[in-house]
Amino acid sequence: MDLSERAKRIKLLLMDVDGVLTDGKLYYTEKGEEIKVFNVRDGFGIKLIQKAGIKTGVISGRNSKPLLNRLKELGVEEIHLGYNDKLPLLDEILRRNQLSYEEIAFIGDDYVDAPVLMRVGFPIVVSNAPEAIKRIALYITKASGGEGAVREAVEYLLELRGELDKMLKYYLQ
Repeated sequence: MDLSERAKRIKLLLMDVDGVLTDGKLYYTEKGEEIKVFNVRDGFGIKLIQKAGIKTGVISGRNSKPLLNRLKELGVEEIHLGYNDKLPLLDEILRRNQLSYEEIAFIGDDYVDAPVLMRVGFPIVVSNAPEAIKRIALYITKASGGEGAVREAVEYLLELRGELDKMLKYYLQ
């Protein structure tokens, strides 16, 4: 099956957070509070793919209030924080949404993402992922995690589906 056909099957885009939606660095205040930094381009990408009718979600090993706030602000439907073992959760998400692996795209960046990346229909990794993880991917972003990689991946998927121009028409008039 070619990439365009795979992309057309996608109904849910799942993402890791640290190293994908963020640069992977951990920032803490003097009081020990965690600070997350997000790229607005990734936020636009999430809204864009939602507008195309594709649900969005995250599976992250970490859990933080700033992260939860940002995900809710973006309207992310599947929010799963504090999960290091992502595969059992993926299976639960599939059952609940009546989806198959082929209908899932996942953006990851590290070894903990490998079990999910190896099963989904459209595995994507960020450019600064380890080489072994890159070998699993159908697409490797040019951007690093936290630097617009999600937006790039979304535009790539929508282009493969033949929907990108339609989705951007409003902005490019």
